[in-house]
Amino acid sequence: MIFASVLTYGQTKKEILAKKWKLNKVEEFGQQFDPMDGQKGDWIEFKADGNFTGIIEGNHVEGSWTASSSASLKVDKTNSKTKINWVKVKIVEKGKFAMEYQNGDLITSTLIFVPEE
Repeated sequence: MIFASVLTYGQTKKEILAKKWKLNKVEEFGQQFDPMDGQKGDWIEFKADGNFTGIIEGNHVEGSWTASSSASLKVDKTNSKTKINWVKVKIVEKGKFAMEYQNGDLITSTLIFVPEE
């Protein structure tokens, strides 16, 4: 138990994020629910070179990311088919990544991802 705790806390946010994540839950208006049919295949992959790609709301999204004491995502709007107004990283943990974003319809959602196995 202690070894696992030390390993988890010893990892940087960059090491934790640099992998492929699959969508697990969606939160809107304070309620969490399973992904809808159009979201079931959604994922995001953070690469060590600071870029990411993924499928959000069934559409391609890409951009860059950084991780220091916090983590941030910058969506490349010219190469992304999903229309995103802004993104805020909410949670970065070994088994969970969550980001809040506002889509092109001005709906704010939190997407909760788990590592893909």
